[in-house]
Amino acid sequence: MPRYLVTADPVASFQPRFDTTLRLMAELLARGVEVDYCDLLTTDMSLGTDAWLAALPVRQVLWSDPGRPPYVGAGEVRPAAATDYDVLVHRKDPPVDGRYRGWAERFAALDGRLLQINEPAEVLRHSEHLLPARFPDFAIPTAHCREFAELRETVRAQPVEAVVKPIGECSGIGIAFFRPDAPEPALWDWWQQYGEAVVQPYQDAVTTRGDLRILTIGRRVLGSVTRLPRPGSRLANLHQGASFHAFDPTPRQLEAVAAVTAELVPRGLYLLGLDFIGDLLSEVNFTSPSAMVQIGEVMHKRPEVELVDEIEALRRGFVARA
Repeated sequence: MPRYLVTADPVASFQPRFDTTLRLMAELLARGVEVDYCDLLTTDMSLGTDAWLAALPVRQVLWSDPGRPPYVGAGEVRPAAATDYDVLVHRKDPPVDGRYRGWAERFAALDGRLLQINEPAEVLRHSEHLLPARFPDFAIPTAHCREFAELRETVRAQPVEAVVKPIGECSGIGIAFFRPDAPEPALWDWWQQYGEAVVQPYQDAVTTRGDLRILTIGRRVLGSVTRLPRPGSRLANLHQGASFHAFDPTPRQLEAVAAVTAELVPRGLYLLGLDFIGDLLSEVNFTSPSAMVQIGEVMHKRPEVELVDEIEALRRGFVARA
């Protein structure tokens, strides 16, 4: 049987109501797959890359159940080499900060020797908030502001209102809305807290059609769900109190999905969460895409079964670099 290693945050931080990782591990175990877990916070970053990869602190996953606290049963910590495994599944949540990059850079040193979901070198190469700009025919216009002056001028240039996002955050953290005439001190306060930013024009459809998530693995669509902001909010993130509902992707959205996966999957970005407001692509999530639980509920299925089917197909077809 294949051997999987799941790298992630501490189990105590898992949110069973939303967590994809718990369902993924449970499905793998149900198939008799050997699964280990590595809490990245426990790794020794004082080690050089080769030594670090050769002695990861791992625990065997004995069971995984989102309805049964503490949600994961695990064996004792032992050292294991990354190359002992057939598949590495990286589920560390953002922020994509210096510490995150340090872990990813070390896994990237494996350089094609085994299948990684998703490939760390590509994760480091891109931004979830900026990737839509690679697909301008399908996306909301997206600006990258590396300096405060760029942020100020980009906000001033918006026709109605700007949506400003910190480049390394997720789950709605730090998102702000600024009108073109926003006071400069308000913009400066935001910049002082978050720094480098992504700016998009506000889309009214977020409060009527919601923020639409299409989850894919390889070229396969696992499912879709729309997230509507709670009353009084314009943040359509589940972690910010949004509700979720069924929806069927439009032909235009599926055309965008085909274009995005055709470019990114060959690069090693296999598991993606594509977000749309209306028919326009707003983000491409690849660090630890979520919403699988909600997709399962609204579509009345277990998408983790299809997810593991596709990862196993990728594993069987994977050709390691010499």
